[in-house]
Amino acid sequence: MYTRMSLQTGLAALLITVVAGCQNTELESRITMLEDTNATLTSELNRAQNELGHARQQLGMANSDRNQWDQALAAARREADDLRNQLANMPVPEQAAPGWTAVPGGAMIAIEGSVLFSPGKVVLRDQAKRALDRIVSTVQSEYGDKDILVFGHTDNTPIKKSGWEDNWQLSSERALSVARYLNSRGVSSSRLVACGCGEHRPIAGNDSKTNRGKNRRVEIFAIEPQAQTGRP
Repeated sequence: MYTRMSLQTGLAALLITVVAGCQNTELESRITMLEDTNATLTSELNRAQNELGHARQQLGMANSDRNQWDQALAAARREADDLRNQLANMPVPEQAAPGWTAVPGGAMIAIEGSVLFSPGKVVLRDQAKRALDRIVSTVQSEYGDKDILVFGHTDNTPIKKSGWEDNWQLSSERALSVARYLNSRGVSSSRLVACGCGEHRPIAGNDSKTNRGKNRRVEIFAIEPQAQTGRP
């Protein structure tokens, strides 16, 4: 009887041990599974955080680019507004007399140098006087309240034989000849200004005979007195 009871007891103990062993194995498997799952989730979380950080960085860069574009657009709008204001405040050129070109504050007429002077000379030709007489008539009838500015111009051919120091002097002397003639025909000296620009304000390239002829000219401006520095 003792032996039978002992056997039963031993079997029960063995069963408990086996069950406990099975339970431990199952628990260990679940722990291992949970550890693996935790590692996977941790890896996914780290990847998601990295992607989020990259996305934030890209968003910051995009916002920075957008801010730069916004600033550039605002600056362009300010420049456009300034230009509109300048254009709105510019004096409207008045209608010019026949043969004259309207400019802000008055009008201008240009005469080719070959019409007025022989090469290297400052004495007016006879045909020049006839042309200037027509200009005086227009000045007195159309621009009696304007100052008369006479600008002499040359091409860039160096002075060699005419005796002038340079083209600046030649252009100045030619402007003086025209201004003096206008004065002799009744244009008040208080209205007259004469100056020379030499070859420094060409209207064409000095690369051909035709273009050099265009640059040799005298320009006569009829301008509002207020447009000149120092004038009341």
